[in-house]
Amino acid sequence: MAASLKTNFVGVSMENPYMLASAPPSATPEIVARAFEQGWGGAMMKTIQYTPRFTKKNVNPRINAVKDGNKILGFTNFEIGSPKSVESWAKGIEWLKQRFPERAVFVSLMHTDVLVEEEWKELTRIFDQAGCDGFELNLSCSHGQAESGCGAVLGADPEKIKMVTGWVVSQTKKPVVPKLTALTVDLPTRGRAAKEAGAAAISAINTMSSLPGIDLDTFRPINAVDGMSAFQGASGKLIKPIALRCVAQLAQATGLPISATGGCYTWKDAAEFIAAGAQTVQVCSAVMENGYRIIDSLNQGLLNYMENKGFETIEDFRGKTLQYITQQIQLNRDYRLYAQIDPEKCVACGKCVHSCADDGFGAMSIQNGKCVNDHEICDGCGLCSQICPAGAITMVRRA
Repeated sequence: MAASLKTNFVGVSMENPYMLASAPPSATPEIVARAFEQGWGGAMMKTIQYTPRFTKKNVNPRINAVKDGNKILGFTNFEIGSPKSVESWAKGIEWLKQRFPERAVFVSLMHTDVLVEEEWKELTRIFDQAGCDGFELNLSCSHGQAESGCGAVLGADPEKIKMVTGWVVSQTKKPVVPKLTALTVDLPTRGRAAKEAGAAAISAINTMSSLPGIDLDTFRPINAVDGMSAFQGASGKLIKPIALRCVAQLAQATGLPISATGGCYTWKDAAEFIAAGAQTVQVCSAVMENGYRIIDSLNQGLLNYMENKGFETIEDFRGKTLQYITQQIQLNRDYRLYAQIDPEKCVACGKCVHSCADDGFGAMSIQNGKCVNDHEICDGCGLCSQICPAGAITMVRRA
């Protein structure tokens, strides 16, 4: 039987597990329609707030690329929620679902400068009637809204997570998916709080609060607005290891479906998130850099991988990695390795020699034009194998 990318996320059928994250790529129903035409499975729409008394403009510029040379590693931004009115969004959601009934459309909600129960409930009722498939609760924005006590500040408090999730759950039969922040010491407790309040799934993670850099001529932070700046949310490849950890933690702690977001650029990234427990994978930074067109390679790459592994559905390998994650203290201290150098590949650049001398045990040296490892001194830390530019070093188990 051929592999299929079809998935069911909290009762919502999807052609594939890829969703646009709540971000610039999902800023309006009109542009999301173009994404759906190109094959995206769903979208978490740009965050909507109760706007009658809350209207703020986005600043210019607000998006900054974090680079290593010319290679983009991710972005930082201090964009706020959608400036569009609730009424405009309601009409747009209705239009989008009528045009693409088979695509998953989740509305993302966030509160304004004050936490008002009726605002959350009213927004839920409005978009329930507009025909959305479910609700993502933005309890995790790391910039802008966090300054006024919402976003990540709200998502750090288990009681407030439970309270807000309960408000929304009380107004709809559609799935409610709190989006939690990595900016907390005990994420599993926050996940369990959401589950206790009736969350159908959890979305993780959001951007990470950051300062992308400093102009050393002017001493102004990078991404300055009229000479001033603010802390910004970091996204993209920069945060993928953190996102993977959070997805795995939440899957282990709650047993709920997870919608992963944070650093998915390729089908391989998506497969890793699924193996860590995710049922859907949201994409933002990769679309910002390369456009909606990446969906073809995302779909085909994941499909090829599944067929090569003999997986018929995503469920065949979802969460498969969780059984191999334990506490650090439980790892086997008797499992010992040493570095083995392939002389055919070694270019005697000396990187391993300097790193081992200054960061390890001084086991590496250059002899007769090749790097050599003293197995008796080698501690097996693995650093040399990770920095070798020629790929000449592998870690081998001691007899």
